[in-house]
Amino acid sequence: MPSVAQKGLVGLIWVCTSIPVLTVSLAVAQTAATSLVLTDEQVAKYARIVLEMEPHRQEAQQRSQATADPASKDQIRREFIRTATEIITRHGMTVPEYNRITLLIRSEEGRDLQQRIEAEILRLQSADPRESPKP
Repeated sequence: MPSVAQKGLVGLIWVCTSIPVLTVSLAVAQTAATSLVLTDEQVAKYARIVLEMEPHRQEAQQRSQATADPASKDQIRREFIRTATEIITRHGMTVPEYNRITLLIRSEEGRDLQQRIEAEILRLQSADPRESPKP
């Protein structure tokens, strides 16, 4: 199975999905995001989440594109949100934390963080699968 980088998705961070929870003002979320500083452990945690979530995101996107039925699209979206939430929490992060990081990565101020996360994704992909890190 090709890696995220081999699929040309090292820029994956730009397509990372924010997981809806409660509606929060974008301005409030962006303010919180710009003040967020991540440790190496948090960067690794986010990278592991992205890697685990990506196949589910791609599948949901393909299924959604294959149907014109709004109810089916909504069901697919809800299933993905449920799966993504489980992945995020299993790795010890909350959905609001994940969303704040995603917003920061998408911002002008988040370029360095984006590069750190992309480097961690590449490192995780090149690691021996028998030594895969636990959440």
